[in-house]
Amino acid sequence: MPLHIAIAEKKPGLHEVALTGRLDTDTAPELEKRLDPLLAGKVAAVRFDMSSLEYISSMGIRVLFKTFKALRQKKAMFLLANLQPQIKKVIEIAQALPPETVFSSVKEADEYFDAMQRKVLEGDVS
Repeated sequence: MPLHIAIAEKKPGLHEVALTGRLDTDTAPELEKRLDPLLAGKVAAVRFDMSSLEYISSMGIRVLFKTFKALRQKKAMFLLANLQPQIKKVIEIAQALPPETVFSSVKEADEYFDAMQRKVLEGDVS
């Protein structure tokens, strides 16, 4: 199954990348190509909705890690939501991404994003 990628700005500064299918050696370059313009612009957070992602390979994890690093350099947030059990397990085993970037749902990720924005607006940037 190929990878379907849908990118949309859900809130000001919050971009959602919804992935459907397989993120593997064949499809990872396309995701990387689609993320490049997003990462080159002004962004506060990128949330990956993984609810329809069925498979991820080491190349897929590499793209996610590269995105995480690029966002960290911009002081932007990287969020993963709705991981299927097999995807979550692979990411845990790889230990490539901090556990605090993984959320059980889009709602949980949005609440975290909103709380972090409030902290910044209130001057608490710790």
